Amino acid sequence: MWWVMLRVMSRHQVLLGFLFVSMVVPSGLAQKPSSFDKEDEGPISVVRDHARWVSPEAVVNDLRSKDETVRLAGFERLGLTDEQAYTNVWSQTSDSHLIGKVVLTPDQVRLTYAVLGEDATQQAILAVAVDAMQEMFVAIATPVQGGWERVATADCWCKYDLGGDALGEFVHVENLHEPMEPEPTRFQLVIRASGGGSGVYQQDEGHFVMHGGELRRVLSFTSRYRSCPPTGPTPTLCTIERRWFNPNPVNGRIGGVLVESYGKFPGDSQPAAFWAVRDLEIRKLQDIKCTSYWWDEQGFRYVPTKGLPAGKMCP
Repeated sequence: MWWVMLRVMSRHQVLLGFLFVSMVVPSGLAQKPSSFDKEDEGPISVVRDHARWVSPEAVVNDLRSKDETVRLAGFERLGLTDEQAYTNVWSQTSDSHLIGKVVLTPDQVRLTYAVLGEDATQQAILAVAVDAMQEMFVAIATPVQGGWERVATADCWCKYDLGGDALGEFVHVENLHEPMEPEPTRFQLVIRASGGGSGVYQQDEGHFVMHGGELRRVLSFTSRYRSCPPTGPTPTLCTIERRWFNPNPVNGRIGGVLVESYGKFPGDSQPAAFWAVRDLEIRKLQDIKCTSYWWDEQGFRYVPTKGLPAGKMCP
């Protein structure tokens, strides 16, 4: 099985069965360490560096430019090194060989504004997909005096999630809790990463908010897991796990419920549509379990309620 980790290493470096996807800061950009870095060990991680932007819209324009030099500057502001921002060009001959390199061209550029922190300030979430490289990138920026500051970056070699809205599967925003008038609606940033191999697929999910000027993890779990060993002399028995987090009041307090479901099924007898349409696996789920969480305002994270029933969400 491969795990996707976002650490400072060479592009697509594979070591002892682990896939590490790099996201480093180009030279010349200001950066400072974060006190939250140690809490992000695991399948999903972010790089918390700080770099000044003129505006998110300016970075979008750079990324969409036909001029390679301008586009390269956009990728650098997104957090990529020069090495990461290029792709190799091979000759179209029978003895194909390397003939040069060009700056990546985004297939999708998606800019979202949402309140991720303690006040009404809207952060910018800039997500980019490069289909040819099977990679996606995201940068989070917040307003500062005189402009904007990038505070975190993440990327994913999401080969196993291509198709459909792959960029939305990688990163999107959800309500942190039910809207409370007259306060602005607060959101959480959801980042997913996936990996697989030899009949195994796993997707992990992390939820993040802004706190103290940093992007901080408030919840993480494995959202999808499926194991279907290759067909052998006996029928293949597949196992599946799915998890969803639903922001929802718990006993009158701001919180949410983590819904978990499990199942087993014979993989050999499934039609081709079952493997092509991922959500059909939901039909094989059997057992349901729920865990309730409260929002801890002081710790600024979700915490389990230690046995409190999940209300109407689960029996």
